[in-house]
Amino acid sequence: MIKLVLVSGFLGAGKTTLMQQILSNYSDKKVGVIVNEFGEVNIDARLISREGVQMAELSNGSIFCACIKDKFVDSLIELSMRELDYLFIEASGLADPANMEQILEGIKNKVLNPYSYRGSVCVLDGESFSDLYELLPAIGSQLEFSGAVIVNKGDLIDEEQLGEILEIVKEVNPTATVFVTSYCKVNIEELVEGVRRREIAERETSNTYESRPVTFVVKGVDTLPIEGLKAFLEDIASDTYRIKGFAKTDQGDREISAVGTNIHLNQWDDGVDKTEIVVISSIGFKMMSVITRAIDKNLKGYVRL
Repeated sequence: MIKLVLVSGFLGAGKTTLMQQILSNYSDKKVGVIVNEFGEVNIDARLISREGVQMAELSNGSIFCACIKDKFVDSLIELSMRELDYLFIEASGLADPANMEQILEGIKNKVLNPYSYRGSVCVLDGESFSDLYELLPAIGSQLEFSGAVIVNKGDLIDEEQLGEILEIVKEVNPTATVFVTSYCKVNIEELVEGVRRREIAERETSNTYESRPVTFVVKGVDTLPIEGLKAFLEDIASDTYRIKGFAKTDQGDREISAVGTNIHLNQWDDGVDKTEIVVISSIGFKMMSVITRAIDKNLKGYVRL
């Protein structure tokens, strides 16, 4: 049997950081990974890609939504043909996994090596969880259907904030094992081997064509002035859930990661062929005008939408 673990969590909570640690700890095992992104460019797949890992990239929607669920099913069936010990799935940030077990039940007669669903690890963003929990039903569903919960960015919140988060976690999911971390630093083996699926009734996912977040990709081939890039990101950040990508700049290649107005430009040593920045909007299609104005102001001639 292939042990299957789902990793969920809102945009920028730390899922990719956790996945990097999982793959490092399980480098001696035969591992498969499915990486799911809402946007057309799969940034996270590049961040966790490594030799020896069987990987499938699913973009342009949630794997639990009808929009790409068929591709998810195909990937599960195809990966079952491999001699894997583990399959880890990194769901997109607004994924609602309420129908995960329905999907696995539907393919059980089509897979070569059966899956043993161990459960879901939900990564919560300690900084933003309290503000977003009431606004975005998918976050509550991720928490509700998890077997283990990581309250990440614990170093950035005070005891009162942490207490409020833990109170919500206990109310929504009293059986989950809870870890409070910074940079998702946990005992990986304890987390993965100890996670258990929660025994609650499934329901239909809230992920639909209509509820899909609006995403945009900013592209460029020339080297960008880094100060212009910073100004561009600062101008659009307040209207986004998440910004991530890679950029060629006059101060070297950069990996871009932003949650709200918290922006990071990290040095990237693996090389960047071209600039690709994924923007997940919090204001819908109005974001197009915001991005266009910011490009004209800060990066005109360097990038396009």
